[in-house]
Amino acid sequence: MRDGPEKVKICNETMRLLIECRDLVVRAGMAVEILSVGGTSSYKICGRYPGVSEIQAGSYLVMDTDYFQCCCTDFQLALSLLTTIISKTDGTRVVVDTGFKTLSALRGLSSLKAIGGVTLKALNAEHGIIHLDNPTRRLEVGEKIEFWVHDADATISLHRQIHGIRNGLVEEVFRIEG
Repeated sequence: MRDGPEKVKICNETMRLLIECRDLVVRAGMAVEILSVGGTSSYKICGRYPGVSEIQAGSYLVMDTDYFQCCCTDFQLALSLLTTIISKTDGTRVVVDTGFKTLSALRGLSSLKAIGGVTLKALNAEHGIIHLDNPTRRLEVGEKIEFWVHDADATISLHRQIHGIRNGLVEEVFRIEG
C-alpha cells in the first residue's frame, strides 16, 4: 500500500487491535515477551507503538523498485541482476539472456540500472526484450548490463545464491535457503 493517510489509518487500526489482544493475554496471566509487528512498508508507523520489540522488515535489505516506488524511499535500491546482451536489431531493440525464469515480472517489469533511454518491454521464459528509445544508443552483443529488480521476493526465490558486492568487489556469496 502506498504511503498516505489511508495506510496510516489501516496500520493504526491494526496496531490498536494487536495492542488490545496483547493486553488481554497479559491480563490473563501470560507473559508477552515479543511483540512483533509490521514490515518494510509499515515500519515507520508500527514501530512507534510502545511495547513493540520487533519489526518484521526484511525487504529493505535488498530494496527493489516496487517497494522503493511505493513506500520505502528511506532506503537505497540494492538488488540488481546481471545479464548479457545476446542479440540486437538495427537499433530498435536488444535481446538479453534473462527471462521470467530468472527475473520475476509478477508485479511489473524491472528497469535498467545506469542506462537511460532503454526500456524492458517483455520477459519470455529465457530471454528479455529491451526497446531502445533512441536508435543511436549503442548496446553490443556480449555486453553485460544490470536490471534493478522490481520484485525482490519472487526474483530471489528463482536463484540459489546472491553475490554481496561492495565497491565493485564481491564481498560475500549468500546461499538462498528454501
